[in-house]
Amino acid sequence: MAFGGGCEILLHCSAIQAHAEASIGLVETKIGVVPGWGGCKEMLIRQYALTAAPHGPVAPAIAAFNLIASARVSGSAFEARNLGLLRVTDGITMNRDRLLADAKRKALDLVPGYSAPERPKIALAGLSGAPAIRNLLDSEVIAGRATAHDRVVGIALIDTLTGGVSADPLKPVGEDEITAMEKRAFIALCGTPETVARVKHMLATGKPLRN
Repeated sequence: MAFGGGCEILLHCSAIQAHAEASIGLVETKIGVVPGWGGCKEMLIRQYALTAAPHGPVAPAIAAFNLIASARVSGSAFEARNLGLLRVTDGITMNRDRLLADAKRKALDLVPGYSAPERPKIALAGLSGAPAIRNLLDSEVIAGRATAHDRVVGIALIDTLTGGVSADPLKPVGEDEITAMEKRAFIALCGTPETVARVKHMLATGKPLRN
């Protein structure tokens, strides 16, 4: 899987065996939408693991926002691990000719005693985090590094990662609630003329449109 949801599929796997030069990232903001298929949710969960201190939902939400909003793609599997796109338990293969065999071995190693992981509960930052991230976004717009539609996409992403005004940080939610917010944001953005223009431009030229 190299285009359209490939990263989201990886993020939901129990284990990954990546080539050392793998380029991995969530690039949906380039075409004016937020990651779907659990991409926002999985990055939030992974950033919780990376940002254990300070405790609380704000730091993971900011880290996930910065990664997704920038559409950053790793230059290697080692960088992907640092970004939280791969876990420390995921394997890295240096020799591409060995990748399939290494992946098969990792899959077989999962078999003894395997059970599906428990579905996590996630504390969303709500109003304790959303304004801070919006300030970061607005500073990018003022500096000319983000466009007006980047801000629209960014706000949708912020609401997805923080739960919006209705989220209570003291009441963790399940995966289904976050994926439902992803879906609503994705569909709403697809209805904007600016996102439609970005999608058409990407299909026609292979390059992102800055509008």
